[in-house]
Amino acid sequence: MPNPLFSTYTQGENRVTSTVIAVLEHVNNQLAEDILEALTDESDLSLVSFDNQVTGVDSIPDAAIKSSTALWFETKTSRDAVDQEQLENHLHALDEDEAELQRLIVLTPDARLPDEVATVNDERIVWANFDSLIDTIETVLERDVGNAEASMSVPTEREAFLLRELSRFLYDEDLVSGREDRVLVVAARKAWPEYQEHGLYFCQANRSFKPVDHLAFYTDGEIKTAVPSVTDAIESIELTEETVRNHADLSQSQREQLLDAVTQFHKEESERHGETEKVIFLRDGITLDRPVKNDKTASDSDRTVAFVQGHRYVSFSKLRANPEYTTELEDSD
Repeated sequence: MPNPLFSTYTQGENRVTSTVIAVLEHVNNQLAEDILEALTDESDLSLVSFDNQVTGVDSIPDAAIKSSTALWFETKTSRDAVDQEQLENHLHALDEDEAELQRLIVLTPDARLPDEVATVNDERIVWANFDSLIDTIETVLERDVGNAEASMSVPTEREAFLLRELSRFLYDEDLVSGREDRVLVVAARKAWPEYQEHGLYFCQANRSFKPVDHLAFYTDGEIKTAVPSVTDAIESIELTEETVRNHADLSQSQREQLLDAVTQFHKEESERHGETEKVIFLRDGITLDRPVKNDKTASDSDRTVAFVQGHRYVSFSKLRANPEYTTELEDSD
């Protein structure tokens, strides 16, 4: 029987694990495999069954996904909560599984690899945090039919909804790193002039982002000096005068600001007018001393490549220190 999507388990670790497993079970196998391959840094995973609270030998992992591949999960919802003896018990129980590929995935909210995981000398153990899970989900949600590789599955509307809801669930459970030192940097060929004109950021409806306090714009080979604060967002709204006037979730000031932009789009016959978009409301934040020049190069050559393709995250504290080049931000995603 399929797992209920948002689990009724009362114990936090079981509730989180069951919800993650349920979403993986409710999307197509290729999407589930893509997500798990990214978490485990493996390829050619083959998934068949999804089980919660699997009984082992002196060990009950939080969940398991089994076929010729056995992926066992130990989930922690508190930081610094990994138990080395528990991990060793799971690995001992996993010895009894006949799967060709065996992995114990330790999923935690820790920012760095827990010492208890590092101490266990077993190639079957893999650590991942919820930030990396969110990053993987965002990457999957960025796919579209026009540019996805043949081996990649593009989520349907229903699957995209489930993945976005999983992201929001993980945010609500406070399992993702703090937003205060995180800046969303967006590719901004169109977005930068729109922000300058209207103080807003427009993008695909329901586009998934980590919670952030600030947003920055990357275009013309640089991060622009204006780094506004994020005040609110509307996940999906049709950009017409009538819809904006009647939208119940807009404050009066937001309505006036967005209506001015939509009216301007209409007057200019912009393609934005009439489209359904996500809208992020911005206000003055910080101003950098100078633009941050892109010096990112391809891994196999000295060829310069874009610092941002769709979006990425950088450290707010590093950005406000006025770096000269983007490589100074590289280790802060």
